[in-house]
Amino acid sequence: MRRKYVFYVLLGVATLAMSEFFDLWRAWRAAPTLDAAAAVVGMTAGLLGLMLCLGFVLYEADRAAGRIRRPVALYEWVLARRAADRSRTWSGRDAAGPGGGRGAA
Repeated sequence: MRRKYVFYVLLGVATLAMSEFFDLWRAWRAAPTLDAAAAVVGMTAGLLGLMLCLGFVLYEADRAAGRIRRPVALYEWVLARRAADRSRTWSGRDAAGPGGGRGAA
């Protein structure tokens, strides 16, 4: 259920950001300055990151449902790293995590 809310929030932010991107693009084309170009480049990078996040949320949901025919290497790499981080033990404690080791009350 949490994925659905994250997806809709990211989709709303992406829609608003795309509108802002086009406004910045039009302003830069009307008066090409270094500041306007920097704003367009920054917004492009932000939109790219946002679209990657949206794609990841969709991919993760489809993967959990077993609907992936061809794996996407970038997303599989991220999922593998997350799984490895979760399986690591906490430094100086057992696999139960903070407060779950010896002497826990």
